[in-house]
Amino acid sequence: MKDYFAEFSVNLHSLKKRIYKKIMQPIEFSNLPVYKKALEIFRVSRAIACSISDNRNILEMEISEELNHRFAGELVTDALALVPELAVVQNTSSHSLRLKRAREIQKSASGILLKCRKLEFNGVKEKEFLSLLKSEIQQFNRIFAEWIYSLPMDKKVN
Repeated sequence: MKDYFAEFSVNLHSLKKRIYKKIMQPIEFSNLPVYKKALEIFRVSRAIACSISDNRNILEMEISEELNHRFAGELVTDALALVPELAVVQNTSSHSLRLKRAREIQKSASGILLKCRKLEFNGVKEKEFLSLLKSEIQQFNRIFAEWIYSLPMDKKVN
């Protein structure tokens, strides 16, 4: 009987170790769904901007006389801001900094939606792609909310 309990105790201890390792194992940032969605948003926004501005770079779009080119440049700039902000949220141990960066991410996502509406209002022909981007932002917002609430309150960084 003692051998049974000793074996059970050892197996239980081994199981606890494996579960702890699995739970406490750091998640690779590039594997996070929120990161992948942010990259997809950047790719789509860049493709839209290239189409609208005839493959101009962001700086040329920002200083363009054409209003739609400027909106397209701002669209890419907002999309480009998502990934670095996500990285800060993932790697910070400060709850207040995490909340501040989360607000910046939400502001960038809202900015992308606003630029999409402005471009649609100005009559660009890429309306299907703008609809796709708006859908991607809605998915991002959902994934982001789930992810941010799953983060520990006082995350320890190694």
